Amino acid sequence: MRGPKKMRFQLTAVGLACAVLVAGCGGGGKEGADGGTAQSVSFLFPGGEMVARPPAIATVALKATASSGGPITFVSNTPTVCTVSGSTASLLKAGQCSINANQAGGNGYAPATARQIFVIPRQPSQVYFMNPGWLPLDGQPLTLDVTSSVADIPPVLTSSTPTVCTVSGTTLTKVADGLCTITATVNGGDIFETSKVESTIPIGSAKAPEITFLSGYKTESLALKDGHYEAQSNEGGRIVSNGGSSETGWWCDGRCATSISADGSSWSDTYTWDKELPHTTDGAWWRVWTEMDVYAPKVSFLVDGDQDGGTRIGPQKALNFTLAENQEWFDAGDRNVEIDMFLGHYVKKANGDSCHVKLRTHLFPTSPAATKYSLNLKEFSVEEKCELTNLDVWKELQTYPIVFIRFAPGSGNRSVQSTTAPAPSYPTKFTLSGPITFQ
Repeated sequence: MRGPKKMRFQLTAVGLACAVLVAGCGGGGKEGADGGTAQSVSFLFPGGEMVARPPAIATVALKATASSGGPITFVSNTPTVCTVSGSTASLLKAGQCSINANQAGGNGYAPATARQIFVIPRQPSQVYFMNPGWLPLDGQPLTLDVTSSVADIPPVLTSSTPTVCTVSGTTLTKVADGLCTITATVNGGDIFETSKVESTIPIGSAKAPEITFLSGYKTESLALKDGHYEAQSNEGGRIVSNGGSSETGWWCDGRCATSISADGSSWSDTYTWDKELPHTTDGAWWRVWTEMDVYAPKVSFLVDGDQDGGTRIGPQKALNFTLAENQEWFDAGDRNVEIDMFLGHYVKKANGDSCHVKLRTHLFPTSPAATKYSLNLKEFSVEEKCELTNLDVWKELQTYPIVFIRFAPGSGNRSVQSTTAPAPSYPTKFTLSGPITFQ
């Protein structure tokens, strides 16, 4: 008679999975109920794979061994969720799948079974709601632009403010002045996760909620790094200033100056060209520049990949800020300011370069003194397309966050000398004061 076999248990506990060992009888070396030697079945955890998008069906390989060395038969205990053919399990829908690994016994061994129970996750889903922004109170219904990542399951729209607006299908009816709140829901059933998005739309006299991009500057954080100045906003966003000219390799070369007011409410950035200016008369192209990059709260840089960190726009329609120019620059002919918004929309170009979609508009200051400006977001244009086509400004703003805003002269002062600095001196200076907001 053969010597006793040692009983071997292997239980795998991962997530919600469990394994149950059922032998013909008790421990190793004892006889089973049918007179055979008890054996163990080791059944590796097969979970982790999510249900596939129809018509595809996800499958997983089942792996189990018996201490007797005998063959294993797999059986599904939940055939509406998962089925088994040979050693392959087909995942039919999201839910709890239970599979037994059976060894029938024989050759002196009692039968044994190990069970694995695991959760099949749903496919992720996403709702895309293009907030139309402020709407006039009139009798014109509006078709809302709402889609989902699940092609054959359209979002269901509901209004939680029926005294302000109602919705039928995707048609919005404006009822009264106020903030209209619409929820778009995708019920994913057995395959997809249920997801929802709530969007607020100002109607009539109502205004969109204000988003503070920057309220002020941390004076103790101003530092000179690698030839440019850096600081932080009160919200923890990084601030970077720079400057230069075509004649200095686009570096500051000692001609940049940055300051923060004592109360942290304003930032001034200056580039001063202090040489003779034959470039303005010899016909050669040249430029002086200075710029400030203001990052969103708690953001310090762009990443290679779509970026979640940043400020997301909903119904807000305008970028608001206060800006001043020095008198010399204002008196120069070309005093426009370029306003760029860099988005979290990332593209790798055909040549391998990293690229983020950038929107731009131009501001022509009406006074050198500190003046409040409000720029319509829908009037920005796509300045950097990253080799993409048919980009829509409003859809870009609704889909991707604003990572940072750049303020820079279209062309700095190169013709009006300063009356307060040693001549010849041609300063270009701008000052941002107070908060930067979206509303």
